[in-house]
Amino acid sequence: MFNMKKLSAALACCLSIAILASGCGNSGSDGEDEIVANVITSAADGESSDSTNDTEAAGGAEGTQTSPVETEIVTDDSGNAVTGVNGNVITEPANTQPPTTGTLSDEDIQAVMTSTATQATTVVNAAVDNSTRYAYNTLDDDEKALYDAILGAASTMNFKIRGTENVSMEKWAKVFGMVYNQEPQLFWLNSKIKIGKIYFNETDTEKIASMQKEIDATVSKILKEANGKSSTYDKLKVFHDHLVLNSTFEKSEEVGSYNQSIYNAFAGGTSSQGDIQCNGYAKAMQYLCDQAGIDCMVITGTNKDGATHAWNKVKVDGEWYNLDCTWDDPILSTPVYNYIRYNNFLVPDEWINDKSHFNVNKVTLKSGKSFSYFTPPKATATAQNYFIKNNLVYSDFDSADKALKKALEDTASSGGTVAEIMVSSKDIYNKLTSDLKGYQDYIKGKNSKVKGVADNCNENMLIVQLDVKYN
Repeated sequence: MFNMKKLSAALACCLSIAILASGCGNSGSDGEDEIVANVITSAADGESSDSTNDTEAAGGAEGTQTSPVETEIVTDDSGNAVTGVNGNVITEPANTQPPTTGTLSDEDIQAVMTSTATQATTVVNAAVDNSTRYAYNTLDDDEKALYDAILGAASTMNFKIRGTENVSMEKWAKVFGMVYNQEPQLFWLNSKIKIGKIYFNETDTEKIASMQKEIDATVSKILKEANGKSSTYDKLKVFHDHLVLNSTFEKSEEVGSYNQSIYNAFAGGTSSQGDIQCNGYAKAMQYLCDQAGIDCMVITGTNKDGATHAWNKVKVDGEWYNLDCTWDDPILSTPVYNYIRYNNFLVPDEWINDKSHFNVNKVTLKSGKSFSYFTPPKATATAQNYFIKNNLVYSDFDSADKALKKALEDTASSGGTVAEIMVSSKDIYNKLTSDLKGYQDYIKGKNSKVKGVADNCNENMLIVQLDVKYN
């Protein structure tokens, strides 16, 4: 195993480029998913299941810029400006002066790349052979070869991919984006896009090994709990609940902050909560599934406003389902660490595609060119959905009314936050949600600690969700 610690500072200067990321951010109409504390006099805005979090097209935020430098536009052999996965023009430090003391010449960099190609050792071994991944097997032979090359370089800290002179930006962005999204163990991989080159948030293999130990310590505890469960459903619920309860959506667009990676999900962050964005949630779920032998993949897309997003598809009892931890862990102005919901736990495509989740796996560059990472497997089953499996779907108003009141009572008595049920028709949904103040008065009369409730109902899925606020 080689150590690039002394080399990393110089290489960062010589190799860095500006990347084109939108990063993750809140795209809700009211700026954040706020629990309504005051008394409801009509159906409040609350939060919406598609008003949270997103991810950039390749899946990551851009890398850290240490200080302003003079840059020049990167061009191809025809003199045309090269753009990245979001379509922005790529620049890199202008090479107008010869190297000064402490920097590397182009020849030195080339020598380093060549020598590390023969000396490199895989930093972290993946739990899953990439050739078994669903996404990988949608690629043609040339794309698979490029995927293998990028994965190999990223796994061994190589900076350059040979033989990419004729690779188009569209092809590079597609395959690199798939590696970045589908190989969650590469938490040190930076999302910068430039044909033939790989960039890293960290190159000190000793430090990476130390970071991996932090990840392992948390993951082993989660897996120990999950391994005590007999069904895939119950294992996924352990994973989902841990990520929701132990993560905070991080709005920061800083690059190199690991908020798009498994590191912040399991070890990093500025508090006891891991500071991650939606790709961090999705990669963390895939990493846990990889360890547990559950088929899983990261899916990207947008919300209704066009903000980028990421979630998962998982296989349960031979059927595929969507699972979105990010939107089950909403942004709140005052964090509520016991807040957990199941709106997006094992749902079919019909419930979310083109309703809350759009442009599935499609990427459109600012140049106007577009491509698809891959066509994901269809998710049509509903048997493992949280509400259906737990008999929380009600087909008449009286039973739904009784169930919602009981859910409010149970939530308030336990000091919880979310009371939610699903109904089978729009008529029942409309009747329940037309009297939200009545349900608020009901639970306030039952529990003096309750200050009010917030309407966070999901019309697309016919989920009646009321959030309880305390005095």
